[in-house]
Amino acid sequence: MAEMLNKRQILKTIYDIYDQLSKNWQLACKKSCLDCCTDHVLITGLEGVVILDYLKDHNLNGFLKNIQTILPDKRYHPKTTINQEAWLTVNDKPIPEPEEAPAHPCPFLTNRQCAVYPVRPMTCRTMVSSIPCNQTGQASMTSFQMSAATLFYQFIEMLDSDGYYGNYLNILEMLTTSDTQSIQIVLSKSSLLKNQRISHVMIPPEHQKELIPIMNAIQHSFRSINLA
Repeated sequence: MAEMLNKRQILKTIYDIYDQLSKNWQLACKKSCLDCCTDHVLITGLEGVVILDYLKDHNLNGFLKNIQTILPDKRYHPKTTINQEAWLTVNDKPIPEPEEAPAHPCPFLTNRQCAVYPVRPMTCRTMVSSIPCNQTGQASMTSFQMSAATLFYQFIEMLDSDGYYGNYLNILEMLTTSDTQSIQIVLSKSSLLKNQRISHVMIPPEHQKELIPIMNAIQHSFRSINLA
């Protein structure tokens, strides 16, 4: 129990470090933008626990019913975790393509706003753009912003190294469904991946000066659980 509480606090610290890093970026993102608010969101089990706690504490559990409206076989599913991709890249191995699916509006949207915004996962925090996405059909990110996102993803995955990674709808279903034999939960869990520890940190040479101090700050937060 104490370790789980520590991990939640570390996750919050990592979120805070990222928010501090990105606060002065010139972005087109604004309240009610919604262009990137789809069900193509990947999280760890720990991030799912934090979201569920927030829903419970704010009497928002009704949103969980919205999850089941998007069936597991209609969801976007990764084939590798971020740390698996890092290992494959360094070892010059092919990276499996994700299981694509049409994007659906995020079930946590209400009145064009995110119901879980204070605890939104790292995938949502790092989806930034300097140009409104509806003008180009995609986010316009710098190479530094992408490198920073990868660094944060790697450490959040390692923080939950004994847990799972995948589509957030699958993660939340796994964490909230008591009937482990139901068709819905079996399909959801079968698409989840086991988290991995970091074997290689993916910081390009041109970004090391700026990102290594960030990495050191993240590693410092890990000291209470002896993972780094």
